[in-house]
Amino acid sequence: MPTETRLHAEGLAWPESPRWRDDVLYISDVHNFRIAKVSANGEAETLCNVEGRPAGMDFTADGSLLLATGIGRQLFSVDPATGAMQLKASLPPADNSYLNDLVVHSNGWAWFGDTGFRFGVDEPQESGCLWAYHPQKGLRQVATDIFFPNGLVISPDGATLYVAETFGKRISAFDIGADGGLTNRRIHAELRGEPDGLSLDGEGCLWVPLLFLGEFVRITPEGQEIEAIGFPGMNAIACIGSGEDRKTLFLCVCNADRSNPQKPVLSGAVHVALPVSHGVGRPQ
Repeated sequence: MPTETRLHAEGLAWPESPRWRDDVLYISDVHNFRIAKVSANGEAETLCNVEGRPAGMDFTADGSLLLATGIGRQLFSVDPATGAMQLKASLPPADNSYLNDLVVHSNGWAWFGDTGFRFGVDEPQESGCLWAYHPQKGLRQVATDIFFPNGLVISPDGATLYVAETFGKRISAFDIGADGGLTNRRIHAELRGEPDGLSLDGEGCLWVPLLFLGEFVRITPEGQEIEAIGFPGMNAIACIGSGEDRKTLFLCVCNADRSNPQKPVLSGAVHVALPVSHGVGRPQ
């Protein structure tokens, strides 16, 4: 029986990196250049404007949001109450690569993607990478030759990092080292579409948005697709199993009118579903 969904919030452009804390859903509203706060009743408001264009973000142990800026190529700590931003790290400039999704481990390490090319501008190439950041131990590159790194999730035991390689149409997995290093790279799943922001559930399955197909698919630990939630004509961007007891699946989508490529009209929204299994791991 298909999973039922309902509309939760509108008024967004390109909703990425959904994160839940204290009855509020935080959204990286990429092309509105802001972080948005969505209340339990679906009302969206601006937490802060982000000049360098917001990308991935996740909560750290002190309750702040660690944010990567896509164009600005910087990491900021964001106060979720006031929106105040504090610069934490800057990466080397790169005209043809953007920072992307981000996840924070319980041990303080964070990983985020560097795309390697600009979607819609450059020829796709397998030149992306992953960076590791720790507030006391610094910043370093830990994986290369990633085909447009996107969604990142960490297993409940903290031992495995899953990475959506969007233009590789696959999910890769790494073993996580205590020093932030990533080893034992392997392919976890081959997909029929391009994956974006991931979520992991209590049965070890991944919810995977297939960006250009407008579907969220559930993938078993063996990499098999067993369920799909469709949004025909839309982009499926990101998801997270969160909310109270992590029993709600938030689904971020966009209806993109690109009839004028120079001025696309982006109408983003968040829908919710009640999946068969609750969310686990990080992000949460």
